[in-house]
Amino acid sequence: MKKIFLSILILLTILVTSFCFFNRDKIVFHAINFSSSDVRIIKWFIKDTANINFVEERIDFYGRTKELRFYNDMHKLNWVGSGYYGGPIIKYEYFDDRIIETFFSSESDIANDFKTSEVPYKHIYYIEDDTIKSVDLIYKIDFRWNKECLDSTINHLKAYQKYNSVNSELTSIFGYDFASAKYCSVNPKKR
Repeated sequence: MKKIFLSILILLTILVTSFCFFNRDKIVFHAINFSSSDVRIIKWFIKDTANINFVEERIDFYGRTKELRFYNDMHKLNWVGSGYYGGPIIKYEYFDDRIIETFFSSESDIANDFKTSEVPYKHIYYIEDDTIKSVDLIYKIDFRWNKECLDSTINHLKAYQKYNSVNSELTSIFGYDFASAKYCSVNPKKR
C-alpha cells in the first residue's frame, strides 16, 4: 500500500512540475528606437539588451502576446511622449469574441488621463473570424466633486465631442506593431 501511495505521489509531483514548467510565459526581446512621437522596431528577437532601448514581450502558453514592456537603454520603463500615446506597459486579455488591450504607467496604475492627454487607457477589440468588427475606447476621467471642476470637465468633454472618434482610424491592434506572437501569429485587422 505504501508503494502505491508513494508511486501516486511521485506521479502527481511530476505532473504538477511539468504543468508549471510548460505553463510559464515565454519572454523575448526586440530592439526599438524612441522618438518624440513614435516607437519603431529596429530588430526582432535580440539576446543582449545592454545599452539599448527594447521591448520585452511576454507570450502565454497559447502563443499569444500577454504583455509588452517598453524600456530605455538604462532598463527603466519608458514610452514616447511621456505616456501620451499609450503606456510603458501594455497588457492583453483574451476572450472568445474580444481582445482587451490596457495601458499602464506602472505595475498597477493605468495610463492616461482624459483631461491631460485625451488618449484612452483601454481598447476593447471585438473579433469575429480574425477580423476586428468594432472597437470600444475606454477613457479615464478624474475630477473633483465641486462645481468648478465639474463645469471644467463638462466643457472639456463638449470641446472634444466635435472631433471624430479615433475608433474609425484604429484598424489593427495598437500594441501588436511591437509584438511577434500577436494573437497566435495573427494581427486582426478592421475591414
